[in-house]
Amino acid sequence: MTDEPNTDDGLRQSVQPPAHPDPGAESAELEGPVSGRAAGIGITLLLFALLIVSWFVQLSFALQGEFGPPEDRLSGGGMLGGFILGTAIAIAPPIVTLILQARVHKRTPRHSIVAVIGAVVVLIIAVPINAIVVGLQAVSVISGN
Repeated sequence: MTDEPNTDDGLRQSVQPPAHPDPGAESAELEGPVSGRAAGIGITLLLFALLIVSWFVQLSFALQGEFGPPEDRLSGGGMLGGFILGTAIAIAPPIVTLILQARVHKRTPRHSIVAVIGAVVVLIIAVPINAIVVGLQAVSVISGN
């Protein structure tokens, strides 16, 4: 027997397979090279560099407030502003990175998640440290010391 049924005019007509999705087609689409790995490593290194820069910004404001010349010495509020600036430098880029990487990963499932992991690690380091620094300075400003 053949897969081709007879038609009324004696010609054979080929039978097409049913048009149901192949369960392996989706996994085949997800196979292939991972994209964005080098960019993810670069982004991660940049995020760690920004974390260190933010610490230097905070350190410079603290030193200016404590050891600067008396006429140029920062007040507690000025130091608090500098600490908040350093916090923004440390925390904003990883949050933006997470948002952008989520969008890229939605469009390209095989996109590397190295940048996401780096951003999460930077946030795990930056958030508690900056919360303590800014919190202690805010308490100092409120108490008037």
